[in-house]
Amino acid sequence: MNRSLLLLLALLPGVAAPADYVGAETCKACHPLAYEAWRHGPHARAIDSLPEARRKDARCTTCHAPDLEKGQDGVSCETCHGAGLVYAQAYVMRDPELARAVGLAEPGEKTCAACHTESTPSLGPFEYAKKLPLIEHGGDRAGRKNAEQAPRTDAPSRVPR
Repeated sequence: MNRSLLLLLALLPGVAAPADYVGAETCKACHPLAYEAWRHGPHARAIDSLPEARRKDARCTTCHAPDLEKGQDGVSCETCHGAGLVYAQAYVMRDPELARAVGLAEPGEKTCAACHTESTPSLGPFEYAKKLPLIEHGGDRAGRKNAEQAPRTDAPSRVPR
């Protein structure tokens, strides 16, 4: 797929469809340390923190499993970073501007505040600056650098031809 077509896809209106989600395993191919930090962190198990009776309650799953209908349990990579079908390709990820243009979101405090509000059950108030280090997963710079130096041949292509 050429750059012009990717940019056109990014500009089309609409919400990501279930088919646009590639899953955390796809992210793991190039971001193994970020994947492990996520997998062992609270977001990957967010739905498990709910009592069984609440795991189908939309008031709870909106935050604990927002992409459940797309086959994603818990709060996945794509919950915060956007559906990865277009941007997950290695050649796209090597170009940060292109990746952002075709859907890669860079979450921040506002993203977290969508779920972590004063009205949500918690043991204490949510303080972004204090909580961010608990889920920090951008430490796989070496993994990203390696991915930039050599094209991945073992990661399956997910973009339709």
